[in-house]
Amino acid sequence: MTGRDELRGLRVLGLGDNVVDRYLNAGVMYPGGNALNFAAYAKMLGADAAYLGTFGTDRAARHVRATLDALAIPTPHCRVVEGANGHADVRIVDGNREFVFSNRGGVAREHPFVPDEADLDYLATFALVHTSCYSHLNPQLAVLRPACALLSYDFSYRWQVDDLIAPVAPYLDFAALSAGDVGRERAMLALRETVAQGCGLALATLGAEGAIAYDGEHFITVVPEPTDVVDTLGAGDAFITATMLALIASGWRRGMRPPADVVRAALGHGAQFAARICRIEGAFGHAAPIDAETLT
Repeated sequence: MTGRDELRGLRVLGLGDNVVDRYLNAGVMYPGGNALNFAAYAKMLGADAAYLGTFGTDRAARHVRATLDALAIPTPHCRVVEGANGHADVRIVDGNREFVFSNRGGVAREHPFVPDEADLDYLATFALVHTSCYSHLNPQLAVLRPACALLSYDFSYRWQVDDLIAPVAPYLDFAALSAGDVGRERAMLALRETVAQGCGLALATLGAEGAIAYDGEHFITVVPEPTDVVDTLGAGDAFITATMLALIASGWRRGMRPPADVVRAALGHGAQFAARICRIEGAFGHAAPIDAETLT
């Protein structure tokens, strides 16, 4: 895995969604969300990570903010809006994790983030800004791209149902797609489309089959790292984070195509870190009990 010394001083930022994942069976909640997970994982890997997004004012929001403080992840440009923070409800059924409800980001959806000049100047100080389809930032991508040295985006599985690739991919340097439910051939078609639309490098995660990346010329695959699975929540975000940080450490910049062997090595770092995260409860721990206020 890319060493902490290689990543020390590397400034990266998660931009957009933060939630709590509420495990109803266990009565606990964990901080999460694609953009927030990226910041937490980048910090765990040794990078200088920050987070920018919108918080509510409920107990869930307070827990997420307290966790970021505990992790020493700065949040200087974040917004706070009266109302419910984002949350997703999870049940464990026959050992499998099932999402049963989401308020679709809460106040972050109701009051979409619009960057001002100070935000754009701040984003320009980072080597990479990572966001997602759940961050409600698609209308801002045209403004964000020129402000960011590198801009990455997690399509999750929404690329399959929301027709996001064509309108979003032209603004991206890196894209990640969840494709474990559609198979390798369909994933490869989606990767071709993503790069053809202007994205520099695209990655599809395939669940138990591993992952595959496409640079416009080569398809590069990796198999999962064996591990003792405690909870798979966040494994995809962990894989994406470690892969991208390894690419940056190798010299990846906008407009350049990393050699296939560099991409292959980066995917290996991603697989190793994802295996590590599968051994943690929640996306990255930091549980808090669910109470009556949290469930309202």
